[in-house]
Amino acid sequence: MTMGDGDAGGRLFPEDLDGVDPVAAVMLADACRSLATYPELVAVGPLFTAAERVAGGWQVVCPPDPLPQGARELLADHLDDRAAGPGEETAHEFRRAAAALRTGPCDAVAAAGRRFAIVRVEQLVRTGPDGPEPPRPSDPDPRPASVPDSYRRPYDLLSGEGTGSDLATAELLCQVLDAAAVSGNEPSGAFLTPVALAPAFTVAERGGGVPGRERRWRPVGRLHATPQRARDSLIGYLRDIAPAVEALAETDADAYAEAAELLADEPRRNGIAVAGRRFRIVRIERITLMGPQGPEPPRPTDFDTP
Repeated sequence: MTMGDGDAGGRLFPEDLDGVDPVAAVMLADACRSLATYPELVAVGPLFTAAERVAGGWQVVCPPDPLPQGARELLADHLDDRAAGPGEETAHEFRRAAAALRTGPCDAVAAAGRRFAIVRVEQLVRTGPDGPEPPRPSDPDPRPASVPDSYRRPYDLLSGEGTGSDLATAELLCQVLDAAAVSGNEPSGAFLTPVALAPAFTVAERGGGVPGRERRWRPVGRLHATPQRARDSLIGYLRDIAPAVEALAETDADAYAEAAELLADEPRRNGIAVAGRRFRIVRIERITLMGPQGPEPPRPTDFDTP
């Protein structure tokens, strides 16, 4: 079939269509639309997690934490769990590594022939004229009916091979480096290969009656693996938490309940306004920087507990 003059060789479809990954193509189209609609990238600070060296890269083994020591504690708990397995000598090595993580700023440990490291993860949010970017159509939302409620998304595998070449990831790296230069918290030259992690999602609020902040969006919840989990947290706040702890007027309490029902009844709804407050589900992009020896650890200038 041909399109006539002006198409690529008169063909409607490329000859190698069988080799096109339709999921990747949809995600690429989503990313291109996002760059046009939400052209600004804002670095919103790092998180820290832990990863294990495996075949093919570094496997994240813990949820993120705002502080390096928090990530060390989570990794220590993970190693204590591993120590519960068979083998007395192996258990001793895991417990010894866990103790080292809890007693000082230790960002790399080895136990039973395995290597573990604390990983610095950069967070960025895209913004546009109408505010921060909501979830994209290709994001995993909502949870398919075939997936049980207990399902948790697997942690990321940080490969470092063939990464950093796509436009979106390169743009993330440029923004991270620009923000680091402004703050004086630049990465070592040994860690300059960006690796994109799966996005996270949170709830942001605009307004809320705070003088001087009526036009600013600020995060008001924790990170979630899917938009629906972030949405569920907002529903719970509107339905249960706000009426219980914020001494709402009767009319406001009714409005909050109606807003919660509206969010619950409309799948993929990403924004709601209630009692002079605006809430939005926000997409957070995440990358880490890789070097020859693995992912970037916390930087000396990162805030940490004593």
